[in-house]
This record gives sequence, C-alpha cells and structure tokens, in this order.
Amino acid sequence: MAIDNFIERHIARQILNKLKPGRLNSRGKHRKGYIYIDGVLVAKVKIPNDHNRIMKENKSQYIAKNLKLDDNDFNDLINCPLSGPNYYKKIKNKLEF
Repeated sequence: MAIDNFIERHIARQILNKLKPGRLNSRGKHRKGYIYIDGVLVAKVKIPNDHNRIMKENKSQYIAKNLKLDDNDFNDLINCPLSGPNYYKKIKNKLEF
C-alpha cells in the first residue's frame, strides 16, 4: 500500500499534536522535531511547513521513515486511527526498550 495524499499543513499538525516532539528546532527552512522515549532520542523528523498543498508521496515516505513507520502506519497516524500513545508503544516494541 502507498502513502495517501495529505496536505502538508495536516501532516505538520498531526505530528505536533499527536507525537508532541520533546524539542523543536526552527532555525532552518523547516522545523525539526525530536521525539524521545524514556529520555532516549528515537526519531528526528522534518516537520512540513503550513502549506495548503498536497505533499508528494516521496516526501511523505521520507517523514514516515524518520518516524520509523511503514506506509500503513503513517496513513493511520495522519488519518487518526493511530494515536500518539499507540505510536510510542509501537516504537518501543520496534526498538525493544
């Protein structure tokens, strides 16, 4: 399955609201979010800007990879079935915390 077409603003909001990156860096062209589990950095993700245009699939795949999600899980994260706490559980299981 491929990643669905999402508007950049929607991806950014879901990452910020659901995953609540522990630290944000806004110095470059794009914000970067740092996601920690139990004080350990597990993901660094480039957060899209607040554009109302559809993000190209290859860019969405890059974000999904940074979040350590496959295409289906990324779609679920953005479409809402995957909550923030469930994301953290999934990553803990993948990284064997």
